[in-house]
Order: sequence, then structure tokens, then C-alpha cells
Amino acid sequence: MGGREGACKNNIADVGVAVPGGRGIRIRSCYQRAAFAKVETIPADKGLIYVYRPQAFQGGAVSYDVRVNDAVVTHLSNGGYYPYFAAPGEAQVSAKTEATSSVTLDVKAGQTYYYVKGGVRVGFLIGRPHLMVMPNDVGATEIADCKVIVADKPESK
Repeated sequence: MGGREGACKNNIADVGVAVPGGRGIRIRSCYQRAAFAKVETIPADKGLIYVYRPQAFQGGAVSYDVRVNDAVVTHLSNGGYYPYFAAPGEAQVSAKTEATSSVTLDVKAGQTYYYVKGGVRVGFLIGRPHLMVMPNDVGATEIADCKVIVADKPESK
């Protein structure tokens, strides 16, 4: 990495892939994301859904798009979270790799918080997403170590 080695020590993803013949490739990525910050102001006509995924070794390299009512709202990676303002009413939050996981929320306008925890379970070819609605006290504790996902909202697929 030349002169940048160690520039972002705590946020380096280092992946090695072995190939036949004893050779392999190594990919290094350096990124920075801001620590969790509670959303202080929720629009009066929206409800806030926190979608988060605590840092975990199992399935750590697997990430997936998260949809709300079939529209992609973020790409959830290991250790990340995304605050999403949803319209009141029924909201189906889903994620898919080789299998689909979904939860349905009854979103209320104003100061309502919802915590949707993402995880990864064992799959045949790739890890399978697993979404769960968490109690507010548990979600608030678990999300504290997550980093905000700041990428632009992906296009709906």
C-alpha cells in the first residue's frame, strides 16, 4: 500500500483467497465510517427504523441489500447500521442472498423507534440473511458498536 500503510489501522479489511497451484490473491481495503449517533429529530410524518448488523466473525464477508416494501434502502455489511425514515403503516423489511428473510413492522409516525437486526446463517453457497425485530432496549445496546452506512441509497432492483 505504499506510503499509506497503517493510515487507517482500525478499519482495514484484509481478504486472502487461495487458488490451485499454491498461488492466491490478497485484497486490502481501507475505509472509515462514523460511530453510532442517535437520530435526534424524526419527521412528524415518519417512523424511524434502525437496520443494523453487529460485528461478527461468522458470515463477516457476506453483505446484502435491505429492502423496505421492495425498494432497496441500503446495503448492510458486517458492523454497520442505517437509519431509515419510513412512512406510517405496514413496512416489510427484507434481505436476500440465496434465501430471503423478512420482518413486518407497523410503523407509527413521530418518535417511534424500531430495531431490525441483521445476521447471517449458514447457506449452501453463501450465507443467508436473517432479520429479527429486537426490543428497543436490546437494539439500542447492540447498535452502539456499529458504524453508520453512508453510501448513497442503491437504486431499486
